[in-house]
Amino acid sequence: MDAKRVCSSSDIVPPKDPSEETVDDGKHVVHRFQELFESENLSDIVLVVGLTRYSVHKFVLITASDVFQAMLNENQWHEANQPEVTLTEEEECLPVFRDFLRYLYCGSVTLTTSTVLPVLILADKYCIPSLCESCVQYMSQHVVESPDTNRTLSWYQYAKIRGYEKLKEETFRFILSNFHIVQNSPDWLVLNKFEVQEFLSSSDIVVESEYILWRKLAEWFGHQDDIAGVLKELLPLVRFSLMTPKQLYDIESSDLYKENHHVFSEKFLQAYRRHSLLSEDVEKLSNTMHEPHRNYSAPSYGISCPLTLINYQVKAKIDSKIIVDNFKVPLQFNPSSNTTDQAKASFHVEFFPKGYFQPHMLYQTYLGKHNEKTTLVVRRMNPILTPEVVTVEVTMVIYGKKNQVQYVAHSVTKTHHFCEKSRKLEMEDVISIEKLQENNSRYLVNGRFEATLFLKVIDVHDTKDGNKK
Repeated sequence: MDAKRVCSSSDIVPPKDPSEETVDDGKHVVHRFQELFESENLSDIVLVVGLTRYSVHKFVLITASDVFQAMLNENQWHEANQPEVTLTEEEECLPVFRDFLRYLYCGSVTLTTSTVLPVLILADKYCIPSLCESCVQYMSQHVVESPDTNRTLSWYQYAKIRGYEKLKEETFRFILSNFHIVQNSPDWLVLNKFEVQEFLSSSDIVVESEYILWRKLAEWFGHQDDIAGVLKELLPLVRFSLMTPKQLYDIESSDLYKENHHVFSEKFLQAYRRHSLLSEDVEKLSNTMHEPHRNYSAPSYGISCPLTLINYQVKAKIDSKIIVDNFKVPLQFNPSSNTTDQAKASFHVEFFPKGYFQPHMLYQTYLGKHNEKTTLVVRRMNPILTPEVVTVEVTMVIYGKKNQVQYVAHSVTKTHHFCEKSRKLEMEDVISIEKLQENNSRYLVNGRFEATLFLKVIDVHDTKDGNKK
């Protein structure tokens, strides 16, 4: 026979009083803490930060921070029993230390692109998770700023050091896609060589030309302590062979070149030799003399084309297809020769920014395949006069606009081997239609869909004789 459980008085739940009501005066409690900020009333310790003295309250600091808890409330720490404590902070943190303290008392802080990083440094140092989270969220929302207030480079550096992976990915993606913005930002000239090396190693940079990239890079070199040493390390990453002879001559006329010509000599010799062989005998070019393109938008490279659709939101699906017919991409960068004489691969490009559809209709009904996914279709055309197999890296960047700044808001890349059996590349869901159709979509520019397509030939192969070119 099962024993019956005897209920104790503690198990009895009293009936709820129908008149019960919770009175929440939490805002008044918060207000009392706010009134203590910068008040000497009941203050029991002074923090000395730089040249400034702050009268503070131990219990506020201890309850807000594990670091202050250990420093001010544990006897093994010298500071615990001192009426005055000197804190050593980074130079850039001194102007925002008052804002940091105000957050501990009031739970709010005013941030700008210039102050958020030093505030985050303090939040990390004193272990304030909520403030760390707020600072990182602010950074994610302000990656897109005009060059004069853009601090993405510094945020990227700090995110790498502290392990903020999502912020690191967001800032790195923005930097590569919007290199012209970050190169004109306040942080460019103080960037360390390791990040510059990382960026220069990438072929995903979106930039007008290698020469434009170089001009800002030359400014950065001019601000280094050991110019010759840094040049020796980083010049191998500059793609001088993808500049025109005139641009190379302009660089040779600069003080930076004249004062360090011995460091430039090998790279310039390779660049001039490549131009010479291109104009005379392409077959003599070796693989070591071929440097891959970045995402260059200058017409002289011939690897980019615009994709634009005006009035995206009101455009009917059947009228939305963007076509680029007979897009001819040079197999080699050769600005010295007549463009009509260059060997080129021809492509037919179609982009469906409101969903894929077959081009014919019957009684307002789509026939054949159609879907609601943005779709890019690239077809190789007439490969008779060029090598049969061409490996192409296809990159599409989609622009947005924020605070009057136009920037690359989204990008996608895919490599495809175009050959007789695979003459078409089809990329579905390049960007979700939902993102484009949002009110005030950040992936449109004044209501227009604007994008640039880059087709970069990275390898050619003639299947008839088995030789690469």
